[in-house]
Amino acid sequence: MNSSSLAILAGALGALAALPANSQDYIGYVEQLAAQAGQQAQMHAQNAISAYRQQTGDWSTPDQQVFDYLTALSRQQNPGFYADLQNREQAFQAQQQGYVNNSNAVLDGMFNNYMDRSQQQYQGHQQYIREGIHERSLYTNGNDVYEMPYYAPGNVYEANDGSQMTQDQYGQYYQYDPNGWETEMQEYRE
Repeated sequence: MNSSSLAILAGALGALAALPANSQDYIGYVEQLAAQAGQQAQMHAQNAISAYRQQTGDWSTPDQQVFDYLTALSRQQNPGFYADLQNREQAFQAQQQGYVNNSNAVLDGMFNNYMDRSQQQYQGHQQYIREGIHERSLYTNGNDVYEMPYYAPGNVYEANDGSQMTQDQYGQYYQYDPNGWETEMQEYRE
C-alpha cells in the first residue's frame, strides 16, 4: 500500500507541475490528487486482503489484522525496497529542512533590510525635522552630543553637567566646563 500510494502521488505531482499557471487552484488540485491516491491505495489494500482470503480460506480475521500481516510479510520479503524507501524519505526530509533553512535565511535577510531601511528613513525624518523645521543641528565636544540652533550668537546654553555652551559671531560653538575650560565643538554627523 505505501509504495503504490507513493508512486501514485509522485505521478500526480508530476502532472501538477505540467499544468499551466492559471489553469486552476493548485491547493485544491493537490487535495483532489491526495484523495484519489488514498482511494486507489484503499482499493489496492482491499484487493490484497481479498486475494489473501481466497488463497488461505481465512474469512474470520478482521481486515486490519490481515492488512497488518500482509504489510509485515511484504517488509520481510522485500527488505531492500523498504530500506531504499526509508533512505529516500530521509533524503527528502533533509532536502525539505534545507529548503526551510534557506527560506528562513532569505526572510531574515529581507526583514533585516526592511528594518535597516526603516531606521534610515526615521533618521532622515528626524534630521529633516531638526534641521529643516527647527533649524537645529547636532554638535559634539568629542564626548557628548548636543542639539543646538544653527546660528544663535551670544546665547548661552547650559548642559546637564553644568557646563555652558555659546556660539561666536562666526557660528562656532564653544563649551565651557564649570572650571572655565574651553572646548571647541564640531558639528556631529550620525
